[in-house]
Amino acid sequence: MTPHIVLLRHGHSLANERRLIASRPENAADAYGLTLLGREQVRTSIGRAISQGSLARPVHLVCSPLLRARESAEVAGERLGVDPAMDARLTERDFGELELGSDDLYHQVWAEDRRDPTHRRWGVESVAQILERTGALLQALALEAYAGTVVLCTHGDVASTLLCAAQGAPLEMHREVGALRTGTWMNLPSVQAVLEARRGCSSWGE
Repeated sequence: MTPHIVLLRHGHSLANERRLIASRPENAADAYGLTLLGREQVRTSIGRAISQGSLARPVHLVCSPLLRARESAEVAGERLGVDPAMDARLTERDFGELELGSDDLYHQVWAEDRRDPTHRRWGVESVAQILERTGALLQALALEAYAGTVVLCTHGDVASTLLCAAQGAPLEMHREVGALRTGTWMNLPSVQAVLEARRGCSSWGE
């Protein structure tokens, strides 16, 4: 059984407020948590999903280990009556040498992504690498044969990569196809499409 997957981007965080790139556990596992706005975004977003009947029970909640995602999952879990689990495969994209720099630098990375989703310029994690680790998580969830809904609380480029692959779009277009605002959620259209895209990416290195 393939589970129903919902992607939830963490709410507005102190890193967003300060316009900083904080992608690594040593910097963001215990810092740059949610702002009051971020908590309200998640609370409102999950409430809307519940009222729309978008979260079939039982609901399983899995989050990135970074503080902003853990706190978002805790807020969501309070609304859903479930305790979140952590999985490092949902952590933020590693932005390499750009860590703790201005978030204006994201645009330089995304410009390179549009040319080559396998690029590692500035030591950043490539889009293809994001797909590899998140696809491995989806494969594991499929093998577990969860009933109901699995909510994955993660970060911007992780969510956009998954949504892009799930729609069969080129990974170069992940920001155009799959960008989520903070605190918002979206159904993952196709787990199978993500797994197929992952297999295709694996062949690039052969």
